[in-house]
Amino acid sequence: MSIHERRFIPKDTLIIEEGEAGSSAYLLLSGSVEVFSAHEGKETVHATLKAGQIFGEMALVFDEKRTASVRALENSNVIVITREALKQKLDKTDPTIKAIVEMLSQRILTANNSRVKRKQNVDELAAGANVVYQTVLTHLPEDKQDDFKSDVLPKLKAFLSAIQKFKDVV
Repeated sequence: MSIHERRFIPKDTLIIEEGEAGSSAYLLLSGSVEVFSAHEGKETVHATLKAGQIFGEMALVFDEKRTASVRALENSNVIVITREALKQKLDKTDPTIKAIVEMLSQRILTANNSRVKRKQNVDELAAGANVVYQTVLTHLPEDKQDDFKSDVLPKLKAFLSAIQKFKDVV
């Protein structure tokens, strides 16, 4: 397979299945697809992609399982980009470009792993809520800060107190 392989994908075809191994990405030439995840029988659509966009690109760089599924919303045409084809192109490219691609790839992997694999807990939620409160407060004009504190702080404290009750359950 080369980077120039073209495929026709009929409407409603599952192109990528979450959890499967992958080694290629797809450049959408025509049509549209949706990127989604399924959990407990419910689908969550993450994106709808149109011609000119790429999906499945993480499989070009990382030997990880697919993190989402992709289905054709209409008849679509794609170019298949394999991991091997990308590697061959990178081997022929300028060393600086190759180093930048490798560095960006590693940063993406690190960011994905910290988001997808890290389980957030109640303490992290509380810390995040406090950060949002402080950020908004410091960006308000001084004459609005007291009103913000009196309106929002009691509600924030009540919210944080309520979620602490469920700390051991979550």
